[in-house]
Amino acid sequence: MLQFIRSFAGSWVVKILFVLLILSFGIWGIGDVFRSSVPTTVAEVGKVAIERDALDQEFRRQIERLRPMVGGNLTAEQAKQFGLLDQSLNALIQRTLFDLAAKDAGVAVSKEVVRLRIADEPAFRNQQGQFDPNVFRTVLRNNQLTEDGYVALVSRETARELVAGAVGAGIAAPKPLVRDLYRFRGEKRVAEVVTLPNAAIGDVSAPDEAEVTKSYEDHQVRFTAPEYRALTVAQLSPDALAKDVKIEDDQLRAAYDERSAEFGTPEKRNVQMVVVDDEAKAKAIAKSAKAKGLADAAKEAGVEPVALDNIARTELPELGDAVFALEQGKPSDAIKSGLGWHVLAVTGIQAGSTRSFEEVRDQLRAELQKEKALDAVFSIANRVEDQLASGAPLEEVAQSQGLALSKVAAVDSTGKAPDGTDAATLPGLKALLPTAFQLKSGAASNLTEGQGNVFTAVRVDSVIPAAVRPLADVRDQVVADWQAGKRAEQAAKKAEDIAAKLKQGAEAAAQTVSTDAGASFAMTTPFTRDARSVEGLPGDLVRKLFEAKPGEVVTGASADAQVVARLKEIVPADPAAPDAALAPLESTVTQGIESDLMAQFGNALRSRYPVEIHRQRIDQFFASSN
Repeated sequence: MLQFIRSFAGSWVVKILFVLLILSFGIWGIGDVFRSSVPTTVAEVGKVAIERDALDQEFRRQIERLRPMVGGNLTAEQAKQFGLLDQSLNALIQRTLFDLAAKDAGVAVSKEVVRLRIADEPAFRNQQGQFDPNVFRTVLRNNQLTEDGYVALVSRETARELVAGAVGAGIAAPKPLVRDLYRFRGEKRVAEVVTLPNAAIGDVSAPDEAEVTKSYEDHQVRFTAPEYRALTVAQLSPDALAKDVKIEDDQLRAAYDERSAEFGTPEKRNVQMVVVDDEAKAKAIAKSAKAKGLADAAKEAGVEPVALDNIARTELPELGDAVFALEQGKPSDAIKSGLGWHVLAVTGIQAGSTRSFEEVRDQLRAELQKEKALDAVFSIANRVEDQLASGAPLEEVAQSQGLALSKVAAVDSTGKAPDGTDAATLPGLKALLPTAFQLKSGAASNLTEGQGNVFTAVRVDSVIPAAVRPLADVRDQVVADWQAGKRAEQAAKKAEDIAAKLKQGAEAAAQTVSTDAGASFAMTTPFTRDARSVEGLPGDLVRKLFEAKPGEVVTGASADAQVVARLKEIVPADPAAPDAALAPLESTVTQGIESDLMAQFGNALRSRYPVEIHRQRIDQFFASSN
């Protein structure tokens, strides 16, 4: 083709063709680059635009907030399925609505208020609990914020709180509502419970072939093997790199000299100390102590000396140098510190010690190897990510960057192999299984850092779909399930007989009926309606008992037993009782009313400042990459 063009480049036909091509690019192609750009506004609130970057940042913040709650592994696609993208957008819209309301209401936040709020933030305090400008700047820098940006952020947030505070001011939970809720939630009930284990039925007959086949076909979900995946796992570990890192002797010696404090035990001293406020008094005590000793000199001055045992130089920030310059038994002169005037004497010295270079050589070598391996592992990880992003095969990347490759023949989403053993034994693999089970066959994940700075990537080599196991493989389980079902049926019929006897009235003793039926009997402690389980009483029976009247009988089943319960007593909750805890309930009701009121206020703001959401753009910007 190129040769053809060269041959006829001088032809007037070709020249006209090139002119047409250039014009078409100008009209349809290249011109678009200069004439238009892709809109990045994802929503508009009144005249305020919410941009894609703001939504992306809020979405990532929400993911990081939720990630620890789901075991530390949450992809963007999973977060979208949980509704976090919509929550993030709604949060931005809500903040913008309140910003507009504050602006139109003339709410202004002074610089002094902002300064006080920043100074009151615990994250900006030093170890003494005081606001520290250096800590403030460090925290902002770590969170990629500027001082001006953070000040503006605090100012806007304060204005929003003032608007919200004005809306919710004076809200109080209605007393009658609180009392009625207290009666409802605090009411307790007591029941007689008869429990008949299914196992009490004993042996049942074996099913015939037709019954086995029918049970297998009716309950195939129970006998379905989960989806399995064959994986190739590539791992980059600092421990694996460390053993190949060479450390020369001169590097070891330099590191030993630099870290010598780590390999020694510091000298410690026992110190006797007198602290007074007056310089003259301190000098008098010091002069007397040189003749009589510090203890006697302090006693004469009416001061009680303080004993400090096993003190290292670093544990006495202002006095350490002076203390460790003293000879044992000789008192010091009067010394000034932030606490007052001191006179000191050393009563005991515990010499320090330092391990020799030869003693710590192997330890130091291992530490340096680990440090250099850690430096290398992050550099290698970056190169691996670049290669994977370019579409390079996992084997090729592993070979070029020194990753260890492993094969997992078959693993399900929980990490189990088909035989029930643990197949996800490689470090960090189990955390990557949710990602692996979202990938298509042949696709590889990104490189993910796990515990111990181990980086892992997985590729799905093949997918074994979920399938029903053959009857021959699960016959024993089918028979056992059929027999368990038969025992449950017979136990349920027996439980109906027990219930009929209890329904005869309060004269029938539940304990006697229980004994005659070979069941167990229990009287519950008083329980509330939110109890999930009470002394073997399943949650659904708790609900039924709160719908029953005294003396009525209800039935139900647990996983392995039939349960019959008769309501014995209703214990009402009295909001007027001296020990009635109404305050927490009142607070909860108040918060609920405030939340409802804020929602209504937000809806009113939407009417005042129209909200337009560009859903198609959001779907394009945050489309799944899988």
